[in-house]
Amino acid sequence: MAINETLKFSWGHIIAFVALIFISYVSFMGITYLTDGDFLYAGLGVLIINLVLIIFFIIPQILKGADEKFSRKIVFERILFFSAPLFFIAVMVPYAHFWTVFHNRSQVETTFSESIKTTKGMFESYEAYANNRIKEYDKKLAQNKTEIVHRTNEVEALRLQLIADNYDALKESAVKWIDNASGATVWNVFMIGNIKKIESAIENWNNSLSEFSGKIMSDEPNGVEPFSSSDPSVTKAKENLNNLRSVYTTMGTPSMLAIGIGVLLYILLLFPYIIQSRNTKSTFRLIGSEGDSYTPKRKKAKKTSKIDRPEDDMTFSIEDDSSSNEGDYGSFTM
Repeated sequence: MAINETLKFSWGHIIAFVALIFISYVSFMGITYLTDGDFLYAGLGVLIINLVLIIFFIIPQILKGADEKFSRKIVFERILFFSAPLFFIAVMVPYAHFWTVFHNRSQVETTFSESIKTTKGMFESYEAYANNRIKEYDKKLAQNKTEIVHRTNEVEALRLQLIADNYDALKESAVKWIDNASGATVWNVFMIGNIKKIESAIENWNNSLSEFSGKIMSDEPNGVEPFSSSDPSVTKAKENLNNLRSVYTTMGTPSMLAIGIGVLLYILLLFPYIIQSRNTKSTFRLIGSEGDSYTPKRKKAKKTSKIDRPEDDMTFSIEDDSSSNEGDYGSFTM
């Protein structure tokens, strides 16, 4: 295809590309929520969406500005232009899903914050467990009338095992991470990554606490068990996160906000086509052509040929006759 002088980059393209960037970002978040944090699928999905939108909104503008093969290109232009609404609706499904999540943002954000804050209760439960175990151990040594020095050393050894420097470092890093993650919003697509991280972190933290409490002193009371992974705070946090996952992965009816913004974006994507002028040599239009509105031309009056009249050839002559009688007039000839 030869390059047409009328096919130019305009401010309409800038508006369309801004709309395309907005659609890409929102769709990326929508796919991420649908797939529960699969960024690879989200990236591939956005590429496909961009490709479809370029084909059905930018290619018609290029065809409209073509300077040759008008009869063939108008066919493709019409097919793409009138098919655009259907494909636009299809590729905007992830976009609409994000607005469904956004509509439920209060529930999502509140549940997420409460869930990760609940994990702090695991450390509170562990500290209560450790202090009670130390107390019971000290009581057992007192009942056995263990000498004071040995008793003090044994209790201190258990305390260092349960809530020493290792525990303090673990708790400090965990609480810091929880506080930083608790302010996430639905606009931050990495919130889903934080949900998966907090689930993994809960397991790791709980395993560390179980390891700290796993060693039982030889003369501790019977029935002492390591810190349980079935702690109520851990169970509650996991349940809340699972409930939260069902909220942002379930598709719903598009909201009025999603529909309204979608219509506006559709109009913005049409700007390059609307602004593009059609080659003046082309008689085709998006609907019909200039030849469809034919008006007959006024016929010019024919020039009539000149009619020869006898009068035009009439000549007059006067003959002078010297022999005529004096007083007589000359004769006339026609």
